[in-house]
Amino acid sequence: MKPVVAIIGCGRIGFLLESDPLRYKPCTHYGGTKAAKLAITHACDINQDRLHHFSKISGIPQSHCYTDYQTLLQKEKPDCVIIASWTQTHAPIGIAAAQNGAKVIVCEKPIASDLRQAKALIDACKKHNTTLIINHERRYDYRYNFVKKLIAINEIGSISSVHGFVFTPSKAHQPGSGGGPLLHDGTHLVDIVQYLFGNITQVQGFTTRYTKDSLYEDYAIAHCITTSGIHVTLEAGGHRDYFMFELQIVGTKGKIVIGNGYLHLYKPVKSKLYTGFKDLIPKSIMPKGKPDYFVKLYKEAKKCLHTPSHVTSSGYDGYKALEVIQAIYRSAEKGKTIIL
Repeated sequence: MKPVVAIIGCGRIGFLLESDPLRYKPCTHYGGTKAAKLAITHACDINQDRLHHFSKISGIPQSHCYTDYQTLLQKEKPDCVIIASWTQTHAPIGIAAAQNGAKVIVCEKPIASDLRQAKALIDACKKHNTTLIINHERRYDYRYNFVKKLIAINEIGSISSVHGFVFTPSKAHQPGSGGGPLLHDGTHLVDIVQYLFGNITQVQGFTTRYTKDSLYEDYAIAHCITTSGIHVTLEAGGHRDYFMFELQIVGTKGKIVIGNGYLHLYKPVKSKLYTGFKDLIPKSIMPKGKPDYFVKLYKEAKKCLHTPSHVTSSGYDGYKALEVIQAIYRSAEKGKTIIL
């Protein structure tokens, strides 16, 4: 029998971005399930026009489409629930899905708008034996896993510092969501840092609002320290004329710079400018693979429907990312270092 798979939220990351001609496909939850042969059977969205559009493109009958997630969950009892809705709805929907028998939940990042809700979701999944996967997709990206291997074999020596940036054109804040760019975009940055270098245990943060109408921060910067003693700076902000996600990893024998669509390895060579010194010279490298992280995520989810197993991006991982972000907010508010 085919599993009942329900998507709740048919917006950008749920479905609409699949029509972007420039993005590598799949680039949405809908596209990922289709490629992994885990067909979506039911859908829910509060916007009826968007729900109708999703039904038309996906081929899911209108009788399988709902505008109320509670009705869908109680009536259909889906095996797998995909949560691609607003941040503040993640925990309530996830808890209801677990209570109604979902075996697997794939939840969009961030896990929730605050730690209390995140813990409630994780506890509900544990109680009902539900596997929870958080969509921090860079954990599934072959390029970041290649970087992880380079670090493990000391390709650039001992890591001394890491610098992460995420900047977007976004200016709007979602009421009730719990944060600005640090939460909604910076969660990817925090998560990939902890994936590569271990948990962050100490933060000192600063935030700025560009206008008095800003509900949350428009810009945030933080100095962090990991369990292994690596110093990390994180910057997240909106109001830019560009989109940028970049990680600079500095070691004693070189440097790695990775971002959207590029990966550079810097190695020391004899300087042409200074006698007796070496300069870091970049070389573009690209390991073999495809940016099919949505496919990998949903193949993992499909496997968990049959046999519960370890997942690459767990609810605990999502919680730890949110914990760091909340600590940065507290640090900025109180003007002091926060120890986690």
